Amino acid sequence: MKLYIVADMEGIAGVVADVQTGGASSYFEAARLQYTREIRSVCEAALSAGAEEVYVNDFHGNGLTLITDQLPREVMVIRGGFRPTSGYDLLDSTFTGLVLLGIHARSGTYGGVLPHTYSSKVSFEIFGQPVGEFDILALVAGEMKVPTILISGDSKAIEQAGTNMPSTHTVITKYSIGTDGALCVHPDKICEQLRDETKRALKNVSAIEPSQISGPTQLTIRLRDVSLAPRLEWIPGIKKTGDAVFEFTGSNMKAIANIVYGVATLVEAKF
Repeated sequence: MKLYIVADMEGIAGVVADVQTGGASSYFEAARLQYTREIRSVCEAALSAGAEEVYVNDFHGNGLTLITDQLPREVMVIRGGFRPTSGYDLLDSTFTGLVLLGIHARSGTYGGVLPHTYSSKVSFEIFGQPVGEFDILALVAGEMKVPTILISGDSKAIEQAGTNMPSTHTVITKYSIGTDGALCVHPDKICEQLRDETKRALKNVSAIEPSQISGPTQLTIRLRDVSLAPRLEWIPGIKKTGDAVFEFTGSNMKAIANIVYGVATLVEAKF
């Protein structure tokens, strides 16, 4: 049995502000510790439930957030900055399940804590339905027949994820109060819940359906700043349909994921 964990930071216990998710501050260091504790809780539970291999994708920021020596020695960690397959590096059909740890709500979500989809400057839709990072990663995994067995994050993010992944196990780390505040569950309790839900999810994995879309997939890209539109106009395969709206059709979810990540990286680039 193999488990793949994608870990992000905005959705972990106690994180409600940008100062906690990067930079050189005591706030960030404290959040890093909890990020590591939550990942360790899932890893330990998976190993105790019989997993032979556990991969952790350090998905937040520059991919150097996780304190790796705090994890069990059996765990393999994917780290580093720009990765063309960001979020699903080395993921394939040999994995039993996917865990999305510390997720946040989609771009533009009212009431979500620190909402964005790779960038707050752009939002994405698949066949007209809004999608976030967790939707895209679950669909990429589903294309490989790998189910998303557990997700954790703020209440708004979990509500959104539940619409497309109703059988996936969940842990709510905080209850959103606007985009910069939340009613937070105690960090120790979150670690305990993650251990318990990981074991339940692995026991129940056969009943959890992979998220899947078949055939060519239509992606809509909506920029929040029309001045960014020229950055996308020259990309092959992307069609401009409005002042700040573009469309792309991908043959599979990997193609969609790559365009999403590429567009978000481009709109965030400093020129």
